[in-house]
Amino acid sequence: MRGLRPTPHIKEGDMSAVDLIVVLQASEGRSEQLRDTLEALREASLQEPGCLDYRIAQGHLSANHFFLLERWTDAEALFQHEHTPHFLEGVARVQACCKSIDIQPVTWLPE
Repeated sequence: MRGLRPTPHIKEGDMSAVDLIVVLQASEGRSEQLRDTLEALREASLQEPGCLDYRIAQGHLSANHFFLLERWTDAEALFQHEHTPHFLEGVARVQACCKSIDIQPVTWLPE
């Protein structure tokens, strides 16, 4: 299972906004626990000064699949987020109820 550490993919000192898409698959019978954990992480993360957006979606075809869209002001804001108590505690809870986790830093294509 891939961990919740996207920072190595982002250049240090990058001052542009950082967008992440995270795909999580809950272990059988753990989707409600995962949803509750993600909602708590969202609530705490949105209070951070560098968090611009934090959205959670649940799959229509499989309630065990969750999707996060996170936007941070820059790589430093994401780095600070990854060292907050709520993130560190939340990572352990998320990993305990996930079958798989995939984190993808993304760049949006122009419209």
